[in-house]
Amino acid sequence: RTMDIKLHLPDKRFLVFADKGHIMRVLNNLVKNAIQAISQIENPKVDIELTDDSKNVIIIVSDNGHGISEENKPKVFEPKFTTKTSGMGLGLAMIKNIIETYNGSITFTSKVGEGSTFKVTLPKG
Repeated sequence: RTMDIKLHLPDKRFLVFADKGHIMRVLNNLVKNAIQAISQIENPKVDIELTDDSKNVIIIVSDNGHGISEENKPKVFEPKFTTKTSGMGLGLAMIKNIIETYNGSITFTSKVGEGSTFKVTLPKG
């Protein structure tokens, strides 16, 4: 099964003061979740974008998967919350903690049947 994954990277470098392993964990979790969200749909797509503004580096991971229900949106970052059949539900709670350790933030928008977009904002180093 194939899927459309697009990676949007600018031609410049960004500097954030964060542990490389932590940033990899954040990216791995968001991309893994997006891939799982599109696993049962036609024309699956994941977009990964790295951009910035005057003060922050911004990572956006979007998918066109099943989306998150209104009922589940408030629980997304809670430890041990999951809608999956496997896993412990620690991923998003853990990465939120990592991001906030570096004075960053994570937000999301989602619509059932249309997909989700997670936005990580980290201060520039």
